[in-house]
This record gives sequence, structure tokens and C-alpha cells, in this order.
Amino acid sequence: MKKAILFLVLLLVVAGAAVGVLYFLKLGPFEGPPPEKTAEELELEKETTTTTIAIKPFTIPMFQGERVAGGIKVQFDLEVALGQEELINAQMIRLEDAYLRDLYVFMPRLLRNKESLDIAALKKRLKRITKKVLGEDATHVEDILIQSVADTK
Repeated sequence: MKKAILFLVLLLVVAGAAVGVLYFLKLGPFEGPPPEKTAEELELEKETTTTTIAIKPFTIPMFQGERVAGGIKVQFDLEVALGQEELINAQMIRLEDAYLRDLYVFMPRLLRNKESLDIAALKKRLKRITKKVLGEDATHVEDILIQSVADTK
């Protein structure tokens, strides 16, 4: 009988030690909720559904009277739905021509009353031109990413 009680006590001590180790190491049933993912990890996990197409930089001359007073260099990319790059690249000559023609007229008008360039207005204007040139294919262009705007005086 003594051996049975001793065996039972020893079994309880070993079981208690095992539960204590599991609790201390946070293993098995004592695991906490999985740690929250950081913004970086979420960004890496996010599936890529778009790609970018670089547009060559445009330099728009700014005239003051009869002479060139400076220029503005604009560089931007088109964010396009994945798999639609060929469709947009086929229209790239028309797009670049439309961008250049419109920016030659729009930039001086935009800067006439302001010191600095309004990037939101420029982006809105570029989206409007894209929609006008591409028509219903403009839905494949998700966004216009303005990379840089430089004033060269």
C-alpha cells in the first residue's frame, strides 16, 4: 500500500512539474495568442495586384515675356493593374503626347497665382488626361504616382 501511495505522489509531482514547465515556456495549451504582425510584415504579405509603368520625365519651359525664365521637370509613374501593362504600353505614345501638350498649357496657368506647385491639382489633371486618352481602358490605370517635381530657374 505504501508503494502505491508513494507511486501516486511521485506521479502527481512529475505531472505538476510537466505542467509548470509547459506554463513557464508557454507551450502547448498555455500558448498565448499569436503576436500581431507589424505594418512591414503585413505589407510583405499583401498580394501585389498592380505594377508601375515609368513615364519619361517632362521638362516644361516657363516663359517670361519673350524669353525662357526657367522650367519645371515632372516625373511620374502609372500604377496599372497586373497583366494590363501591354495594353497601356501600346497607347504610351498617345499618352505621353497628351501629357506634354496639356502640361505646356496647364503649368504656367497653375503657377500664375501661386509660389509653389499644387501636386494634388497636377495629379488630378494627369488622371483626367489619362481618362480622356484611354477611354474605357483608363480603368486599368489605378493611380498616378508623382515621383518628383523640380523647378529649374
